[in-house]
Amino acid sequence: MNGLCRHCLVLMLTLTAVGCTTPLELGERRYREGDRRAALEAWRGIRPDAFVYEAAQRRIDEVEEEFQQLVVRYQKRGAYYEARNRLAESVLNYRLALSLQPDDTQALAHVQELVRVLAAERGRARGMFREHFEADNLSGARDALDDLRTLDPFSAEVAADARELGAALDGQIRKLLARGRRGFTSGDLRRADQAFHEVLALDEDNESAQGYLSYITKIRTSSSSIEESTPAGPDPREIDASDAEIRAEGFFQNALAAERAGDLYAAIRYDLAALRIHSAHPRVRSHLVRLRRQLEPRLPDLLRAGREHYQQEDLQAALDQWRKVLLIDPRNKQARDYTMQAERLLENLERLRGEPTRKRNAARR
Repeated sequence: MNGLCRHCLVLMLTLTAVGCTTPLELGERRYREGDRRAALEAWRGIRPDAFVYEAAQRRIDEVEEEFQQLVVRYQKRGAYYEARNRLAESVLNYRLALSLQPDDTQALAHVQELVRVLAAERGRARGMFREHFEADNLSGARDALDDLRTLDPFSAEVAADARELGAALDGQIRKLLARGRRGFTSGDLRRADQAFHEVLALDEDNESAQGYLSYITKIRTSSSSIEESTPAGPDPREIDASDAEIRAEGFFQNALAAERAGDLYAAIRYDLAALRIHSAHPRVRSHLVRLRRQLEPRLPDLLRAGREHYQQEDLQAALDQWRKVLLIDPRNKQARDYTMQAERLLENLERLRGEPTRKRNAARR
């Protein structure tokens, strides 16, 4: 009899090894696959008198807490994007929260209202885009497309509109830059000035146009005897500069404009862009140092604000604060560590968002 029991025990162990799975193990497998609901169902099906019941209850508590954290994080991201009129991204995140908490009728009503607003705003902006584009008003079409991209970066129609406008803008800007360069190198500053300002009407931050215009201003200031209408203009040797120097000067001019507008963080970004392409620019580095010193007293408040957002599960808002810290102090260890942690959590949210699609594709195969 004892031999028979031993034989049965060996058989049971063998069957388990070749694939028999307990409900606890099945739940863990579903959890690793990203299907938390299936995992919870497996664990909740374990009877109270089962040996693994207490372990299953612990896993249920842990995963339900994870569910609540995910709901809050998706809701916070939805609110973050909604406040910036990025409605399609807002709707996506609110819907992800709803998929985890489908009985939230208030959230459902809010999402339905956002969807209606998004459809109306997208239709209005796309109508404006087509009207401007067909009238060859590329700057107006660009502004309308910016609104469309903000509202819905996922739309295939918006992507097609962007390609169409991009090709038209690139062609026009190349022509205007070429005309401006010819005027610049020949000394016809009036022609160059007009062409570069036309570039800025299409692309207000175009660093090449900004750089050339800055050089033109310097030439006119230092050569007051040169008439703007004189075709011969100044000696081209006086205005010789490499493309990198001109573009860096353009980024620097954008930095100064951002500083005048009160956006010191954007000014720092432009300074950094200038240094990446021309590290020997005579004024950028000192300007960058001055801006960072000016903003340095804000570091403790930015770190604290980021932590507060993070504790409230508002990861995107937390990152906004900590990235500002890194613009001021790139070596700030706290901000680097906080940023890496928040980015990992956001990457996890993005991974979880994509899992239903991957599962549907796997099911089709």
